[in-house]
Amino acid sequence: MVIYFLLFPMIAMIYLMTLLLRQKSQIQKTIFCVLTFGTLGFISASRASSVGTDVTLYENIFKSINYGMSSENNLGYVIYNKLIGNVFGYTGHEITAANSVLITILIGFFIWKEAEHYFVATFLYISLFYYATSFNISRQFIAMGLVLVAISFALDKKVMPWFILTVLATLFHATAIVAFPVYWLTKVHWDVKKTLVIFPITIFASFIFNAILNIFVRFFPHYEMYITGTQFNIADQGQGRVILVKVFILFILLGLLLLYQKRYGLISERHSNTIALTTVGLSIGIVFYNNILLNRVELFYSILSIVFIPIAIDYISLKFKEKDTVRLMLTIGILLITLVPYYIQVSGNYSGILPYTMNK
Repeated sequence: MVIYFLLFPMIAMIYLMTLLLRQKSQIQKTIFCVLTFGTLGFISASRASSVGTDVTLYENIFKSINYGMSSENNLGYVIYNKLIGNVFGYTGHEITAANSVLITILIGFFIWKEAEHYFVATFLYISLFYYATSFNISRQFIAMGLVLVAISFALDKKVMPWFILTVLATLFHATAIVAFPVYWLTKVHWDVKKTLVIFPITIFASFIFNAILNIFVRFFPHYEMYITGTQFNIADQGQGRVILVKVFILFILLGLLLLYQKRYGLISERHSNTIALTTVGLSIGIVFYNNILLNRVELFYSILSIVFIPIAIDYISLKFKEKDTVRLMLTIGILLITLVPYYIQVSGNYSGILPYTMNK
């Protein structure tokens, strides 16, 4: 269990080292992301099949695809598995290592491109349990990584890269289809009212969810597999802890919107889009807390919390005279608070990540 807590002093030491190099900020950021996500990728790629509840399943699928006996129907994932098998062999661990490397490259690139406070974003990627969750649902995390990079291009108003990456994500995991509204959401001129209205829209959707899902599946029968087994008790799968984390992030959001309710125009378009997309994830995660399918869906949006929280801290601190002191205090306080559910999730062996052992 210790290794999961050593990650924090590790990234702190890398961050301090990059500052001591006295290079341009972009070079410091690049060095930090390469070293940090290189290390995170190595730890994930080197784990045994017992670290992560779905690892053995993915390795068996990988072998069956390469032996020509799989019924896997996500074309992109099949081609990817065959490519890895042809290049590195297919004893099983090759796909675990490849998934880990690909996920960390995609997440690392997103943080490098989008996070102004890249140390804080990386800390949150770990403390909000996204890194550990990637040990479990690796295929979806590849799709999430592709969607995050696609979102960064959507924020740049670059349609073609956004579209290609989003389509590619759906070829890895079918639920990535929920990322298609992203580009049009970035076209909205967001203000406080428009951002908050996401919640009543989500609540209304919860009442007609089954009808919407049935209509959708009628046109896209491939998604019928996601209808069955969509409910669970809040005590299962760590959802009791996850919902509390989302409520905590919601309070940060509400604090930001309250402070800027009359001057939302001071928030840049790129940041207001990021805030809105994060709000979509939070609203789905809170309203549909006991729905397995929607909890998978909201991850594509709620993972943006890792860049939203530093943005919110910046804007909130600007409202105070001693803005630098407030920013530092808020950052330290929020990061420390996120360590509480992180400790509970790690020690409770959520996602089956304990004990950590290396592949032999």
